[in-house]
Amino acid sequence: MKRIFCLVLCLLLALPALALGEEAAYEQPELAADSVEIIDVDGYQFKDLNKNGALDPYEDWRLSAEERTADLLSQMTNEEKAAQMLHMTLVTLKESWFNELNVGFVLAYTYLSEGVEAAVEKGNEVQALSEASRLGIPVVFSMDSVIGASWIDGTTILPDQITMAAAGDVELVRELTDMQRREMKALGIRMSLSPVADIATDPRWGRVQECFGEDAELAAQMVVAAIEGLQNGNALTEESVMACVKHFPGSGPQTAGVDGTPLVYDDETFQMHLGVFKAAIEAGAASIMPYGYSTVPYLGGDAVENYAHESSVVMTDLLRGELGYTGIIQTDWGLNHTAAALAGADALGGAGQREASKLVENLTDEQFDDKVGRLLKAKFEMGLFENPYVSLEEAQATVGTQENYDLVKRAAAEALTLVKYENVSPLSGRKIVVAGSLAEDANALSSGWKIETHAGNSILAGLQAEAGAENVAYIGDDVSKIAETCDADTTVVVVIGEASGTHEPAWGTSTLEFPDEQADLIAALGESEAQVVAVVLMNRPYVMTDVVNACDAVLLAYRPGMTAGAEAVAEALLGLAPISGATPFQIPASMDQVLLQREDAAKDITDPLFDYGFGIEVASFGE
Repeated sequence: MKRIFCLVLCLLLALPALALGEEAAYEQPELAADSVEIIDVDGYQFKDLNKNGALDPYEDWRLSAEERTADLLSQMTNEEKAAQMLHMTLVTLKESWFNELNVGFVLAYTYLSEGVEAAVEKGNEVQALSEASRLGIPVVFSMDSVIGASWIDGTTILPDQITMAAAGDVELVRELTDMQRREMKALGIRMSLSPVADIATDPRWGRVQECFGEDAELAAQMVVAAIEGLQNGNALTEESVMACVKHFPGSGPQTAGVDGTPLVYDDETFQMHLGVFKAAIEAGAASIMPYGYSTVPYLGGDAVENYAHESSVVMTDLLRGELGYTGIIQTDWGLNHTAAALAGADALGGAGQREASKLVENLTDEQFDDKVGRLLKAKFEMGLFENPYVSLEEAQATVGTQENYDLVKRAAAEALTLVKYENVSPLSGRKIVVAGSLAEDANALSSGWKIETHAGNSILAGLQAEAGAENVAYIGDDVSKIAETCDADTTVVVVIGEASGTHEPAWGTSTLEFPDEQADLIAALGESEAQVVAVVLMNRPYVMTDVVNACDAVLLAYRPGMTAGAEAVAEALLGLAPISGATPFQIPASMDQVLLQREDAAKDITDPLFDYGFGIEVASFGE
């Protein structure tokens, strides 16, 4: 009896602890609902997403993402599953896409672009429409955000990836993408179509600016850092923005550097390009995008004729089979969406509502469950079923802050690279003349992956703000003004390079030599008595021999970013910040060298003008 009494007493004493333990086992998440009811079960609250008055397993946040996914799939029709695979481009809103069809993904394009307040309001409206659908499945907003949340006005624009390769600072990439994550999440954008894992092995390619340079090891480290910054670690959580790593299996080696041509590899170089994606997979990349505009003849089979994102050899055999990738395969923006799905893709970029019926006709129940299961699981892991909405107050407190500005300015400054520095005097105390029409083009400080209404100074405005507008003259491309404005007491800052662009570079792929207008300006300045400093907006390696010969100093700025790139350049030239960047690629001495190098091999230019990793470090320009 004494033993029984002790056991009963112990149980009685343990009951409060057990009760406390049960309460501590579950932390009530914050719920947000527009039209569905909040129901109470076991002392907790849940959203009645399917409006049946009861708690279904997929509505129960206490269950695992796998359990919730399995239950939701069991309640869905194939038409509803097909809709979840659609990744539409959101230019205008049609309510039925969401409250009836219940589309799974939308690219936040111009529909959200008008600023933070409009983005929050319109994004929440779309989530409310999705909540009103039969099963209330939230939508994932994505963005082509290789330089930040750049399709919404007022956000912080990061330097392009090539700029960060010149800085060579892996931890800085992590800081930048963590900041990007916080801005995107505050705006309701939960998928970033970045980072780019391509290696910049052909200088002619217009997308070199989107790469982390020519060195595969550094590129892999920076891609991993970007994934971890965006996802807030190696797995999806409520704090994550899904990373979408692109463009599998490595789209740097385009034939003759022309975008959209067959990718060129041999056995050795293929493994080099693929290695960055292997690192991304190990880092927990939530999604991977095969390239939508190039075939991969090296792999054989249907990759010879089909674009990578429509090839079963690329997606099913290589990515799923050989590499063991279990995350989401997200297509590039294309036209043959059902073919892509049959070849192995899960989410279909650019697919419209009409594609849903084609998917139903062609995919089996098992294929739907496999693909849609991955998409739903990610949404559960990110907490979207509990709260897909965002707060205007939080967005305003998070987006475009001074702290964010300071970070991207530091990043732009760390990347600035001096490749020539001879007989240079400090700019202070001298007449400053700014030349070159790009000097007043703020958009040229970033690639074309953005809306063009972002606030940002041009390099001309940055120099005028730092040195005083009265101390800075501007002559543009007018060679005739050189004689009257430039003497031995003058420093000319001439800004050259290509205007902003994306796939197709401003000069095309046939040449990397400066156009006549810029070449004539450089030559005329070189013949003057002025001190000449060239600032090169460099989205890919240029043939710079004549520029280097004509100028006293040459500073590579790459694409430093619209938000703070101009200020970083101005402070560096005025001796207010050190210069320490290094070239992220080889810089050729002639076009003959470019034509002799291979599209797929890294650092294979013999005797380049400047080799990979070259840079002259100075503590203060001119001193």
